[in-house]
Amino acid sequence: MLRLCSKTTITQSDGEKLSWEFDALVNCSIQTDVTTLTDTCELELPKKISWEGSKNKSGLPIKKGDKITIRLGYDDELKLRFSGLIKSIDTKNPIKIRCEDGMYILKQKKPEPKAFKSAKLKDVMKHLLQGTDFDFKLIDDELNIGNYRVCKSTVSEELQELKEKYMLTAYFRNIDGKSILYVGLTYPFDNRNKVKFINGKNIIGETFEYRDNSEVKAKVVAVSFNEKHVETRVEIGDKEVGEIIQIRIDGLTEPELRKYAQQSLDTYKEDGLKGSFEAFGEPLVNTCDMIEIYPAEGAGGTYLVKKNEIKFGISGYRQKIELGQPININKTKA
Repeated sequence: MLRLCSKTTITQSDGEKLSWEFDALVNCSIQTDVTTLTDTCELELPKKISWEGSKNKSGLPIKKGDKITIRLGYDDELKLRFSGLIKSIDTKNPIKIRCEDGMYILKQKKPEPKAFKSAKLKDVMKHLLQGTDFDFKLIDDELNIGNYRVCKSTVSEELQELKEKYMLTAYFRNIDGKSILYVGLTYPFDNRNKVKFINGKNIIGETFEYRDNSEVKAKVVAVSFNEKHVETRVEIGDKEVGEIIQIRIDGLTEPELRKYAQQSLDTYKEDGLKGSFEAFGEPLVNTCDMIEIYPAEGAGGTYLVKKNEIKFGISGYRQKIELGQPININKTKA
């Protein structure tokens, strides 16, 4: 029988800058999702732990903003599952810690106000991340977002504005041990693994439904205003009654606006499996990885991973994986 193992590393952000490692966890819950800005982690430490080297005799030597990494696995084969900072601490014994990824820093960072005309996304991102240690990678290299004004209180609020107004995604990925902010319209093509899951072999349970895009009715209404407030409007999609997706992106030409509208419609009307499945902690799956899946019933295929909820503790080590964009659909049984 496989033996669960873990390693939690906490490093002080200032002061003594001490570091501690714990090879036991009571419980750990990690949430990763490409549709949200922030990945989170909640963990509970054992009751009997020692903070060796600390001169703090009156309380815990850790606090908000300290760095934390979580590695999980079986039989001492540990793999990084979370890297971020402490958001809050419940000091009652046992100690419970809530953490966030690099977005925790961007929630504290105030950007310098600036107005862009016909801006490229890469120029806006360079401006937003100046003064931080974060690198970013654009999924769509030459994306133009038109006129844009940086005026929010924090960088994370600016990223939320990009998400809501331009339908962009923004999330951190751990690449070779480093947190990199990915921003764009679609899933990235780099640094992703392909893992096979088969019902009856390494799928514990599944909740799927198959959706044909011909059955989904939707229309996109996209609007853009130029500097003279002249409107450009694009409407694409079904004429029948259905979901209406509204987009406003100022400063774009009609072809640029149509590109946004079409991509938004294609994303909404993707066919294939919808839902999630539960698996063991291995094989390891990260968001944006490719899943080749063979469900109990219906068409299988290859999908990108939209979300993964990781549970680790006395009850075991599990992943709840939610499917995202399909890459290809098939009807082959494994």
